[in-house]
Order: sequence, then structure tokens, then C-alpha cells
Amino acid sequence: MTEIEIKPIETHYAGHRFRSRLEARWAVFFDSLGIKWLYEPQGYVVDGRPYLPDFLVHPNTDLATWFEVKGQYPTNDELAKLAGLTAGTGIRSYLYFAPVELQGPGLSEAINTWDKFFDPVCNVPAWSNKVGWIYNGSEAFSWEVALRPTAFRFDPDESLTAVKRRRDPKSGFWWWTDCPHCHQIVLKLHGMVGWCPSLPEPEGNELPEGLSHDPVLAHETDRLKAAYKAARSARFEHGERPDAA
Repeated sequence: MTEIEIKPIETHYAGHRFRSRLEARWAVFFDSLGIKWLYEPQGYVVDGRPYLPDFLVHPNTDLATWFEVKGQYPTNDELAKLAGLTAGTGIRSYLYFAPVELQGPGLSEAINTWDKFFDPVCNVPAWSNKVGWIYNGSEAFSWEVALRPTAFRFDPDESLTAVKRRRDPKSGFWWWTDCPHCHQIVLKLHGMVGWCPSLPEPEGNELPEGLSHDPVLAHETDRLKAAYKAARSARFEHGERPDAA
């Protein structure tokens, strides 16, 4: 049987020629939220191999993040290159392999107490980097079982040697999150707000105004949902400005 070669269609948007429509949709997502981004800003040689990462978001800030986009589950080689880039540049990175769509819809309202957050599963599952929790022996919360992982994250405080030794990094439920305090859009595990550095340090057991003792998931705010809709509905056939359907 003759092999058929299939390649993504290059897409023009915002003065850039993206290697795939998926990358262009993420650029629309960022623009809809006012997130500054650079596309393929710099090539590197990582462990003797050339590497051109996709996005640098929030450049020149403390939130600077490499955001590598894949349309399918990544290979070990792709993970190793991004881990090396993170160690070499000192910038946190994510290899994102989920679609451009809202993750965990409804959870920001359903998970509003710690009792609900820590609700255990009846059958103890095991983790799969590709599909999430599968029933076979580990730990998870009941509301996590139906979710699918979105990305791998690498932190700069892990040396390249440590990254190489960790042969099987763990993926996670990394979701774009809208902090209600500083209004920055960043990737957070489960969309959990957690502590915001814009808030003053608490005194005793008192929390600053607006910060809750209960879990706060902020991954499905109105502006995030609007950004996902803009990215998914963008049409690129008629020039560099996509027309929303």
C-alpha cells in the first residue's frame, strides 16, 4: 500500500505564517485575551539538535512561559527537547496537546468546597499520561476521572541532568485560568486560583478581602469562554484577519 503524506496547512494571521491552523487558533485565543505573545522568537540547539519553540507568552515579564503546541500526544523526543529548553533558558514551559476548547466545564461551580474537591473515587484508579485516570490502582478525586490531560509542564529549577533522569514526566490538567485578583491569564492545575502575588500577606488566619477559604476554580470565566469561541470559530481563508463565524 502506498503511503500518503499528510501535512498541516500553513496559516497566515497577524503578520505571521503559522505552521498549522492549530497554532493560528492559539494566537487568536491570546489576542482575544490581550496576552502578549511571540511566535518562534528564537531557535536553539538543545542537546546538539536544533529546536524552534512555538510561542513565548507573557514575554519580558515574570510570567514568561514557553507554550509548545501539538495536535496529538507528544513523543518522548519532543518532551526531552522542551525539558532541555526549559533547563537552558530558565523559563517554565508547557507542551500542550489538548484541543483549543474549554476544559472541565461546570467545575468552577461544582467544586466550591474542600469536601467536594477531595471527594474520593469508589474504585482507586491509576494514571495514564495520555488519557488521564484509568481504574487500576492509585489516587484520584471522583470529579477528575472523566477529565483528560492537557499538557506537560517543565520547571526551570530542574536541571537538565535531573530532567533526563526523570524518564516519565507526568502530564496534568493544566487549564488557562483567569485570576480574579490580578486579572492575569495563566496556566493553573485544575484552573485553581490559589495564592495571588498581587495580594498582601495574610495576618494570622485572616485572608485578604476577596480571597476565599474555599477552592476557587477560574478557568471558565466569561472572557475565557469568549476567547475559546473566537479561536475555534476563526476563519482564515480570506487574508490575515480571521472572520468569526
